[in-house]
Amino acid sequence: MHRLAQFCLIAQIILAPVMLGGARPWAMAILSILTGIGSLAMIAAARNLILRRYVLYVWILVAGLIGWSVLQSMPVWPIQPFPFEAPYIALYPGGWIDLSARLIWLAGTITLGSLITQLHPGHWQIIVGKAVIASCCLQLILATGNAAFDWQTTFWFVKTAHIGDWTGSFANRNAFGILMASGSMTCLWFFVRYPDQSTGKRLDQSGSYLALAILFTAALIQSHSRSAIFAIIIATILFVTLCSSRQSGLARLRRFFAATAGAVIVLALVASAEPELFIRFADLGRLDLIQRDDAWLTAIHAIAERPITGYGANSIPLVMAHVATPDLNTNAHWFSSHNLWLDGAIMFGIPVTMAVALSLITAIVFILRHAANLPNRAFGTALISIALIGSFSDWVISLPALILPMVAMWVAGLEGRLVSPFEFPERADHAAQSPLPDQETLRQ
Repeated sequence: MHRLAQFCLIAQIILAPVMLGGARPWAMAILSILTGIGSLAMIAAARNLILRRYVLYVWILVAGLIGWSVLQSMPVWPIQPFPFEAPYIALYPGGWIDLSARLIWLAGTITLGSLITQLHPGHWQIIVGKAVIASCCLQLILATGNAAFDWQTTFWFVKTAHIGDWTGSFANRNAFGILMASGSMTCLWFFVRYPDQSTGKRLDQSGSYLALAILFTAALIQSHSRSAIFAIIIATILFVTLCSSRQSGLARLRRFFAATAGAVIVLALVASAEPELFIRFADLGRLDLIQRDDAWLTAIHAIAERPITGYGANSIPLVMAHVATPDLNTNAHWFSSHNLWLDGAIMFGIPVTMAVALSLITAIVFILRHAANLPNRAFGTALISIALIGSFSDWVISLPALILPMVAMWVAGLEGRLVSPFEFPERADHAAQSPLPDQETLRQ
């Protein structure tokens, strides 16, 4: 049964990007069904499995967000004067249902990953990492085929804003770029995950991962996503700096300057090959480029109107239409302010958003503290930097296709570290990944 559970989680990692990032209701239904089947399979095959404390905290956080969303939708409040006169806070009273389904799926997936990893604490992270790489390879093939045959499509529907960009099956260049950045960091982790190996041995045994990282980075550049390019630069510098086996600050400082110099050289080469890409970066100085400045200003005005209570789940399109700044294009469908934290403050209010932010900071510290070794800590830091940059620059980081690989790798790394030989004596060898030097002698 545990193999069925593994299949359900791996299938989600590969299928979610193919299904337009998993954002559509039918895609979420498929992902939720897979999570449910996997969870039932693990319950049926459960032996000495433990529900970790951090998993309970995740469920408490999810329950709190759902409870607040339901409370916003209940007709127990004074009549709201703006923008609609109604005895509830939520502008869309039924929005909490969709939000609850997504949050329950996320918590269920984290629980499923935790239970699976407890059965294979030494190997599950490797399996998940290979699944992430396989998913990126599939998207790379789709994007390459689209460019080679000059198909004027984004596979799912024609979106003229992204014709000519590499988007895979996402139909969104930022989402494609973030996935490629995650895949590139996963390949680098595979390349350096044994700190004691020499460079020659790494190239001999894991050189293919380094080649894939280069291909994923090239695909990311072809997506023309500025946020993804910035994210992979920051993530690579952090990864190279932190994965050093030397603990001295001077050694890490040297690695930091070396990584930064390497990034500058690569950027110069890319600039000479594709100068139009860096014209896009120069256009960031224009306030009328894609109206993100107006969207952010509109979101800030909306938050100022209801800083404590928010407007409820799925309320962003209505809010952006009613509180639009004079320069904002109201003919566009503004379903997000292109900043996940502003979106959260619009829906839940500032206090709840701050509570979520503090919870995430605690989770980040917990993940980094329990990293098994320096490569794992560097890998976790790189993924966290990608997620944070994505959350401040766009909404796509909330897509299941981008959340799932990161969460699965974090959970697999945590469980591999947290497993105890007293809890699972039959799996202690997997957690160590290598027998003790005198184990054979003791057996004799």
